[in-house]
Amino acid sequence: MQDCSRRTSNLPLMLLRLLLGGLDGGSENGKNEKDSERERVKVIASVVTLYSIQSFSRSCFTASQNGLLLLTAHIPPLFLAVIISAHSVLNMFDRLSSQNAKSRPVSRGGATPYHRRESFIPQANRGKQFKWLIYENNGSYNGWFDWLPIWMRVGYFSPFVIVSLMFFYSAIFWYRPQPLHFEATVYETVISGKEVDYFLGRMPKTAAADLSIFLWGIIVVAHAKMTLGSIGAFPISFTGWSWLLLSSRAGIEFAAWAATTHEFLALGKLLAMIGSSIRLVAITNACVVCTIWNFILFPIIYFFSIPAGEKRRSFLKFNFGFFMTNIHVLNFPMAIINTVYGSQIRLFTFSDLWVAYLVICLYSIVYYFVMDRMGMHFYPIFCPRSAFCVGSIFGVLGLYYYLFLKWNELILLRM
Repeated sequence: MQDCSRRTSNLPLMLLRLLLGGLDGGSENGKNEKDSERERVKVIASVVTLYSIQSFSRSCFTASQNGLLLLTAHIPPLFLAVIISAHSVLNMFDRLSSQNAKSRPVSRGGATPYHRRESFIPQANRGKQFKWLIYENNGSYNGWFDWLPIWMRVGYFSPFVIVSLMFFYSAIFWYRPQPLHFEATVYETVISGKEVDYFLGRMPKTAAADLSIFLWGIIVVAHAKMTLGSIGAFPISFTGWSWLLLSSRAGIEFAAWAATTHEFLALGKLLAMIGSSIRLVAITNACVVCTIWNFILFPIIYFFSIPAGEKRRSFLKFNFGFFMTNIHVLNFPMAIINTVYGSQIRLFTFSDLWVAYLVICLYSIVYYFVMDRMGMHFYPIFCPRSAFCVGSIFGVLGLYYYLFLKWNELILLRM
């Protein structure tokens, strides 16, 4: 037992030696290169298995009452070992395949017998196999992303990113708060008669503000459609989702006030709960869009994507035009109204945080499995072909949790 413990304690070092050059003594046994590669695969699989058993035997899982925070003792090293070894194994199999292809003798004795063929799929049907890219555009839709290196647009996803996304999607499913609860603030305010500030003596100021935000959201999009001609990329961009959530939150909560006032109580309560559920994601998305676009993405696109001269001046003029100013600058102060500022504000709960993470999850599915296949790469810092994307993904998740705490601190000051 002690001998096994000593071996498993040195497993990370063994993994590093395997990844860099294999175990010592491989050439001394007189094995050829192909057998040595296969032996490395077997040894790595054994090492990962032993390390997994050791790590799980010492792991300690605890969950908070909300079911969102998972504390583990040895999952991070296990997670790292698995993805590093998986990456190494994939690379070795690629090398083995290329070596076999180069060393395979060319037959000159006619057609290859059926049982010896490389593939049982008829060659005529090979072109009908699944292809990742929907269009033959080298991963650049309409040439918009030619400025990105080809490796960021075409190729396999990094194993680090694949495992991270699987971990994130699984956590969204398994750690959903039970039950989800959202206060029907608008409904309760109308029922209790607490609303005292009215606009023109007819409508509460909160309801008037929500109606104004909702109508303004529609006006901005309609104006962009009429003046720009096409806003096809806007609905599938994260900015578009943010603007949609911002406008929808205001429109739904105004409808909740109207329904409750006219004694459609069940409908009013339902709408109030729906509007309340997207308060956190609306303000957090607006904050993230405003910050990341103006301080990260805009400088990158301006200095690296747009050539100097007339095109750069045109892009600068477009960026500070009516449409872009609304969706990238004014969106944040609009989102603050009736979420963290107003007479109907409330503290956010982990149910609100789960909804925010769910929206990120849904958008990542669209971005990685639809837009990437079309050749749309709006956010290079989330390139799935780079292992650094893992830092971007978990950085955003951490940012949302940090803002969740800060919004509650701000709300407490105003309650």
